[in-house]
Amino acid sequence: MPGRVLEQTVANVDIEQPVPDPNDCLPPGEKPLVITKLSPGWIAVTDREFFACHPNRDPIVTRTFRSNVTQMSVRRSGGGSVFGYVPAALLYAVAALFFGVLLRSLTIEELLSIPDAPGAGQIETIVQTLGLVTGHFGTALVLTGILTGLSAIAVVTHWFFSRDVVFVLERGEADPIECRTTRTVGIRALREIESELAG
Repeated sequence: MPGRVLEQTVANVDIEQPVPDPNDCLPPGEKPLVITKLSPGWIAVTDREFFACHPNRDPIVTRTFRSNVTQMSVRRSGGGSVFGYVPAALLYAVAALFFGVLLRSLTIEELLSIPDAPGAGQIETIVQTLGLVTGHFGTALVLTGILTGLSAIAVVTHWFFSRDVVFVLERGEADPIECRTTRTVGIRALREIESELAG
């Protein structure tokens, strides 16, 4: 397009954002009831608010009133939009296997009767070619069905056994606050906060 400026990065440097100290983020005079470390980041709870810090989020520190937090949880992460394709992939795998096996079992020569007449040899050649193509197509469907099914199962299995989780603060109708961490650290943080709030 005329007048369009092409941009190309010549060099770049990632700037690591420091994780602020929890006590520096609290309002004056507000004491933390519990501060639990995530990996990375932290969660701090005061009498009035939750403070969630994660260096890969903007803003790094998010605060919300305790009265707005309806639930805390640790959830598996990953997958995201990929999981939307898993049901369709499994459906395709089943359909491809079914039709692939069906096409491979069909014998075009038995379905079509070729008359014994002059020029019938050409028709027989066409029918044999059609049968060969149908068999190859059936084989391709079976193979793609198997590969698609295995891929969908691999995605679900990887997600199920993944150690990556998010620590989530649910806020009713508002967007939840999510902090990525590991399963062990997330569950420990959840138990620490739960114990403090229950006490």
